[in-house]
Amino acid sequence: MQQRQLWRSGALLSLLFLALPAPAQDESAKAEESYQPSKSIFIAEIRRTSFGIPHIKALNEASLGFGLGYAYAEDNFCLIADEILTVSGQRSRYFDPSQPSYPHWTAAPNLESDFFFRSVNDETNVKAAWNAQTPEVRDLLHGYAAGFNSYLDQTGSAHLPEACRGAPWVRKINEYDLIRMARRIALFTTSAMFVPAISSAQPPEQGARPAVAAPKQRLAASNALAVGGDRSANGRGIVLGQPHLPWINQLRFYQAHLTIPGKLDVMGVTLPGMPVVGIGFTRNFAWSHTVNTSAHATLYALELDSKDPTRYLVDGRSVPMSRREISVEVRGADGRLEKQTRTLYSTQYGPVLRYPDLGMEWSSTRAYAIRDANASNHRAIEQWYAMGKARSLEEVKQVNQRIVGNPWNNTVAADKDGRTLYLNISPTANVRDLAACEVEQAPVLYTLNTVTLDGSRQSCGWANDAGAPQPGIVAGRNLPVLQNRDYVQNANDSAWLTNLATPLTGFAPLVSREYLPQGPRTRQLLSEVRTHRQALGSADLQDMALSDKAFIASVVQDDMRRFCASRSWQPDEQAACERIGSWDGVAGLNSNMGYVYLRGVWEGLTAERDGLWAVPFDPADPVATPRGLAYADPVVGAKLAAALGAAAAGAKAAGIDADAKLGAVQLYSSAGRRLGIPGASDAMGALNTIDTDPPAEGALNVTGGTSYLQVVGFDDNGPVANALLSYSQSANPASPHHLDQTERFIRKEWIKLPFSEAQIVADPAYSRRIISRFDLP
Repeated sequence: MQQRQLWRSGALLSLLFLALPAPAQDESAKAEESYQPSKSIFIAEIRRTSFGIPHIKALNEASLGFGLGYAYAEDNFCLIADEILTVSGQRSRYFDPSQPSYPHWTAAPNLESDFFFRSVNDETNVKAAWNAQTPEVRDLLHGYAAGFNSYLDQTGSAHLPEACRGAPWVRKINEYDLIRMARRIALFTTSAMFVPAISSAQPPEQGARPAVAAPKQRLAASNALAVGGDRSANGRGIVLGQPHLPWINQLRFYQAHLTIPGKLDVMGVTLPGMPVVGIGFTRNFAWSHTVNTSAHATLYALELDSKDPTRYLVDGRSVPMSRREISVEVRGADGRLEKQTRTLYSTQYGPVLRYPDLGMEWSSTRAYAIRDANASNHRAIEQWYAMGKARSLEEVKQVNQRIVGNPWNNTVAADKDGRTLYLNISPTANVRDLAACEVEQAPVLYTLNTVTLDGSRQSCGWANDAGAPQPGIVAGRNLPVLQNRDYVQNANDSAWLTNLATPLTGFAPLVSREYLPQGPRTRQLLSEVRTHRQALGSADLQDMALSDKAFIASVVQDDMRRFCASRSWQPDEQAACERIGSWDGVAGLNSNMGYVYLRGVWEGLTAERDGLWAVPFDPADPVATPRGLAYADPVVGAKLAAALGAAAAGAKAAGIDADAKLGAVQLYSSAGRRLGIPGASDAMGALNTIDTDPPAEGALNVTGGTSYLQVVGFDDNGPVANALLSYSQSANPASPHHLDQTERFIRKEWIKLPFSEAQIVADPAYSRRIISRFDLP
């Protein structure tokens, strides 16, 4: 009765929803000077279940966003407050400008980050992104900011978590701040990988220019498998989602259940500042994402005007680069603020960048620029909200083909009726004649599809495609899709082998490349599917996800044993050989150091793997090949010996105990605790990928990897979802939900998620409250 009265009163209040202008109060960028937020009434119901998961219900988008923003602030206020500094280009005002914002992860110092984000999140770009949002998305963002600010009003800066308690950089946020955060997420695998290269690009006449570190690799990956009714035990669909992302602020997942009665009912995870579920499930279907290999950006080699290195030639015509002065406030060693100003340069393709170590220098004759599809993709929130509202997999396909807003992901999905769906639909460069326009081998960068094009010819620009939602990208209807009742999968390779029986071929190279060796996780996943002859159930997918098998061990370990037995070794090398020989091929807590040594060998051979294989890649047998090591070949033997020696020496220098178990060495440190974490590096091909720093001080310190795990099936009553959030729900060490799921993840104890009303109310940790705010004139 009480709930019925609440919703009746809420319905009445929704009729009073007002939209009156009010002055903005943010001083972080010029965009706020002209931004006019609306006045509103917000009412949301927040119910919490075990592990702190909020189930938020509201009558409209503004109130739903309000509830999510408030709940998120309760768990991770300092995380967003810190992120706002980054995306608004204000880190150097409060922190050491020479230090990176996230140690162990990014090579960009705060000052370079500030110049970059002041540029990409300037007034023009932020306004354009805001103006492109649908009314529903605007309401979600407006409510989210209001919920976050209400928490700050009620808590007070002096009572916030320790990480930001009383900090001078804590402030209220608005919709433009959230737009900036969404833009950062959209640019994550493209321009944001080039932060120092863009922020420090200066013409050669400027004299000394700062060094630029090469971009780090392996920052995002994932596995996803959707099993259809022809393969599942009960004839319904099952989805395994296992994204691998850094365990840090920007891409830290947060579990939530969002409901607008009669319109939206979706549960899963979201990212900081995003008022939508990005990976999850509804009553009818479930989905996950993997980072795809499509070209969301391309590099352009520019032929410069011999008279002026800030002019470039296009079809023989000299074109001036555009210039913008960007100013950043910087705190000096004495605590005083000073303004630093740089001129950043851009072209018709996009900003100029320089990576001297990768052969991309700005000289008197050559410069480089990057064109990024996601710089103009303002549709990500709209895309995920449309997926959450969809009633069927067919509608999921349609809204993706129409919006093309998912910035850099594949989608793998299945429904309650046993259908599966694969989509490789994201903003992808449309280059008509790649063979004629690719001028040089691109440096080894994050994406497999990075190419360098001839910027001196207009014909090498991106071409428009009829029906595409923005210029220069491939229309959604022309991107890879596969539907069946068997299975679809992806583990960060191209669309080619989504299903072994029905390979996807015939696409442009920048969309999907074919007949190439597959990554070890793809081979592991396809091996698992192929060897499970019996019908698959949710428990089978759970076991796959956390088996900790390192696929590379299955294809090289026997030959490494033979290689080790064929030579005499120094004591440390012999110890490494013995551990590799006795290792069980699993990166479990009780596994020996053979994993660490073989990982050292394999990762040390990253640039030296050509010719290593005893059985080379065969496109007709892409799962079983390549395999074995041609160790008897003198050249290969020399490479293996050098890599083994380096791995043994590196482990010894780092203080790794050769007799230790992996659980005592591979550690996640938080809240004064050091927890052993199972799993193997991406290079080793474990579905349970765990990324670490190089060995140091006797440990491999965990920095990322498996983040949100879900296995979702269906029965007659709806979704049956089991999940784990590897780093837990709250970044606040004082929260009871800071490491509770981490401990479950280590023990492989999955959590059954409550979704129906009966399940939510029956949860042993169930709590309920109503929050509201009335912004009236």
